[in-house]
Amino acid sequence: MTLKGKSIRLLMALAMVLLAALPACADILWSDMGFYVDMPEGFYLANGDGKTRFAFLSPDDGMEFDIISYDPGRYASAQALASDALKKVGSAGEMESFEYQGRSCIFAELVFNIGGAAKKGYAVFLAGRVAPTAPAGSGSATPAPERSIALLAYTNASDFEAHADFILSCLDCFSIDKAALRMPGPVSQYLLPWPAPHDATKTVAFGDARIDLPWSDLEAEQVQGTAGREFRVLQAYGTEGDLWKTALARTYRMIYRESAARLDRLAIELDRYLPEDPTDAARALLVWSQGWSYERDQEGIDFVDPLTAAYEGRGDCDSRAMVLSILLERRGIDSILMVSATYAHALLAVDVPGGGQRFSFDGKDYLVGETTAKVGLGMIAQDQADWSQWVGIQLGGQ
Repeated sequence: MTLKGKSIRLLMALAMVLLAALPACADILWSDMGFYVDMPEGFYLANGDGKTRFAFLSPDDGMEFDIISYDPGRYASAQALASDALKKVGSAGEMESFEYQGRSCIFAELVFNIGGAAKKGYAVFLAGRVAPTAPAGSGSATPAPERSIALLAYTNASDFEAHADFILSCLDCFSIDKAALRMPGPVSQYLLPWPAPHDATKTVAFGDARIDLPWSDLEAEQVQGTAGREFRVLQAYGTEGDLWKTALARTYRMIYRESAARLDRLAIELDRYLPEDPTDAARALLVWSQGWSYERDQEGIDFVDPLTAAYEGRGDCDSRAMVLSILLERRGIDSILMVSATYAHALLAVDVPGGGQRFSFDGKDYLVGETTAKVGLGMIAQDQADWSQWVGIQLGGQ
C-alpha cells in the first residue's frame, strides 16, 4: 500500500527567542525565519538550539515533533534533504514526492530506533525555493533564497496508533509563511494536490440567484477527513476546563485553515449579490444560512465540513457560523465563532455597527448572529444569553 493510501486510512479511521505568540492568536507560534506552527494544546518546547532546531513534546512526553531548518543551498532538492536526514536516523520507511505551496517536498514514513527503542511516525521535507536572479540593471531586488525545512513527528512504535492523529495534526499545523495560514497544510496538500482539480459543477442557491461553481467530491472528502482527525484530537482533552477551551479553538482553526481558500471562489461570486454596507452584508449572509437544511451526523463527528455546508446549504450551527466567518473575512469584516458546551450551540459574532446583543472578545464587542433560528442580527435566545458560558474563537487573521 502506498504512503498516501496509508495516510488516508489513518485520517478516515482512527526559545525561546525565535518563537513567540502571535498577538491576535495566542496559540499560534511563529519564527523569525517566517514559518508558523499551531501546536496541539499542551505540547511544549522541550529541546533545540533556539535557532535552527525546535523539539516539541506531547503532554505525556510520548510523542515528539521536530522542526529543523537548514541554510539555503545546503540541499539541492527535497529528495536530497530527505535522503540525508533519513540516513542519519536510520529510517527504512517509504518516500513520496509532492508539492506544498509551490515547493518541492517529500512525505516519508519514519521507522527507526533510538537507544534500542523502536520509533514510528511520519516526516515532511521541504526544499527551499531558490529565487531567480534579477536582470542586471533592472533595479529589482533579488529575494533571499529560502531555507530547507524538515518536519518529523514520531512516537514509540507500540504507541503509533494511539498517536497517529496527533502525528498527522502536528505535521499539518505547519505554515511556511503567513499566507499559508489560510491554505491547506502540508499533509492535506500531500493527500490532495492544491489547488484541487475539479471534475464537476455544483449550483449554489443564494436568494433568487443560482450560481454554478466548480466542484470536487474528493475535495469535500479531504476537508471532512481533516475535520474528523481534528475532532478526534480534541476528544483527548475532555470537555471541561481551560485546556479544553484552547484545544477547541485550535480544532476550529485547523478546520478553518483547511477550508478558507477553498471558499474563495464562492466568496468572489457572492460579492455580486451582497450589499456594500458591512452590517447589511452580514445580515444577508445570516438570512442565507438560516434557510439551510438543519443536519447533524450523530453517527460521525456531528459536523458538516464548511465546503459542503456552503455549496449544498446544509449543516449544524458551527458549520454555518464557520462558513459565514470565512466569507466575511474575505470582505474584510472581522467576525468570530462563539461556541458553548453548556448550550451545545454555536453562533456567529460580527464587528459591525447595529443594535442588539453583543459579546465581548479580545477588546471588541461583537454583534451576535444566530445561524439556525430565523431571527435578526443581534438577537439571541434569552435562555442562552449567559456570556460566561460562551467561548470566543478567532478563526483567521484580521
